[in-house]
Amino acid sequence: MGLLHAEPTEKVAEKVLKDFSDIEGLKEVVEGILSLVDSEVYEKLVHGVPNDPLMDSGDYDEPSELIKIASKNMSKFPLNIPFTPLIVAKQVLLPYTFVSDIYCIRLGRQFSKEELYNVCYGEMAARILLLLENFDSKQETPQPTKEFFKKLGKVKWQDKKAKKLFNGLHEIGYMSVFNNWKGAGGRTPIFTNTEKAFILLLSGCSAVIDGRDKISTYDIIKAHRTYFKLINTDISKLM
Repeated sequence: MGLLHAEPTEKVAEKVLKDFSDIEGLKEVVEGILSLVDSEVYEKLVHGVPNDPLMDSGDYDEPSELIKIASKNMSKFPLNIPFTPLIVAKQVLLPYTFVSDIYCIRLGRQFSKEELYNVCYGEMAARILLLLENFDSKQETPQPTKEFFKKLGKVKWQDKKAKKLFNGLHEIGYMSVFNNWKGAGGRTPIFTNTEKAFILLLSGCSAVIDGRDKISTYDIIKAHRTYFKLINTDISKLM
């Protein structure tokens, strides 16, 4: 989406609400997207969190078990564009990115070695992918399996309606970021595309957890609720 397509955020939101008025929970999700501009955590995410110097030490280069399982059982790179999987292995890195950035913002300082180790090798990324909205619960962390990631790498859209809803919600988020932060120094497409890939990943996880191979409108709503909760939770108290 480029500058030529810019339009008021509220107008985009109203169209999505009108086109998908039958979807349960949509109103709350749209309101959630619009309210993100009031979040200091979200604003800092949009503008970018500097890399922690400890990351350059080489002590955290070894991938986590979660990433290893995903890498072995999902497509790593789309070789044939027409047949590109909806979700690929590199997207499993995104929970780590968001957890790291949100954790750092909540701390208000750079990580200690132990804290960064928990980000890179702790259970939070797995909890987000396998428990979704319940990532902050007292439930035991489910064990990531190769079967889960094989299924995740094969999910498709349930229908055109689900895909259109997903893209419509993304458009609201894009215009909200662009209109409120004037492009955020050119970071709007970078951040919102990363955000889009993360929410798509969560949507796919919702479908697989539910025993399905297609992403429905239900999964998209659930993924957004998980995303909002992650931003609004003081994750520093969970790790």
